[in-house]
Amino acid sequence: MPVTYMNVTKIEESGYTAALHGLAHNKKQSVEKMADVAQKLAEMDGGHNKFLESILLWLDVRAPRYWWQEADTFRLSTKQSESTMHTLTQELLAVDMNDPDAVNSFLQQNFESDACSLDTLGAIYAAAAGNDIIGVKKRLPEGFLQTRLWCMSYKTLRNIILQRRSHRLPHWKAFIAQTLEQVEHPELLPGLRKKAEKV
Repeated sequence: MPVTYMNVTKIEESGYTAALHGLAHNKKQSVEKMADVAQKLAEMDGGHNKFLESILLWLDVRAPRYWWQEADTFRLSTKQSESTMHTLTQELLAVDMNDPDAVNSFLQQNFESDACSLDTLGAIYAAAAGNDIIGVKKRLPEGFLQTRLWCMSYKTLRNIILQRRSHRLPHWKAFIAQTLEQVEHPELLPGLRKKAEKV
């Protein structure tokens, strides 16, 4: 079975108190009573849990390009990514292609296992050396690891968990498990504590 590469690091989370404040307006109750109400409403889709849109999460995610293509289907979020034009090509051009250790180190840091052959890397290097950015992008394997800062609401994260927790691409299970371990309010998300272990 191939190795699945996924690394998720929470950068920041905010909005919980503000979300409870807004919920208190809706319920005409004090903010102090809203934590229990929020936990009950979180599971109620169809507009009842829209307060989850006010809780924001910033994740640093390093994953292969083919996973990012699927992640891009979740549009109620924003992403900022490494530049293949600048970051990858500059790092690659700094590698001594005649040094097998340097080449292997570069491959391990930037590609999933067995995702990029030496011939492909050589072609990418030649394109980068010729300042041919289209040539670099055309040759870049799907197993290229790209880091993006992904900002989303708890509402979007909830949708991701519900739609992808049983997905056949194992990266989704890894993404969900790593994310649930780091969020401040897993009680507002599907699969909290007991279920999260099965994700």
